[in-house]
Amino acid sequence: MGKFTVSIPAGPIWNDEDGKEKGPIVAAAHLGEFDGNWRTVVPNEMSTVDVILDSDQTGSSEYTLDVLAGPIWNQEDAEKKCPVVCASYGGKWNGQWKTVVSGKMSVCGCTFKF
Repeated sequence: MGKFTVSIPAGPIWNDEDGKEKGPIVAAAHLGEFDGNWRTVVPNEMSTVDVILDSDQTGSSEYTLDVLAGPIWNQEDAEKKCPVVCASYGGKWNGQWKTVVSGKMSVCGCTFKF
């Protein structure tokens, strides 16, 4: 099992107490664990929280979700982009994709195990 830490946007965090409240919420949404660290990256607008993730997807529960992927032009393009997009969210591409705004935005079907 390979564990690693990433910083994830969390909206504004005003103080350590606020960070300790918001950090676990953000971590849970990404199937990770809050490591207790946060930082302000744009004053009064955006902070990040550090989340420990596991590169191995395990668990008996599975959920599929469409995630934003930027424009995808065709199946060949999807086969290049969707595995990377899904991995960036901690999931695996399920082979599905669709355009949601022509020429601007597509989504990839990503499956998550937990």
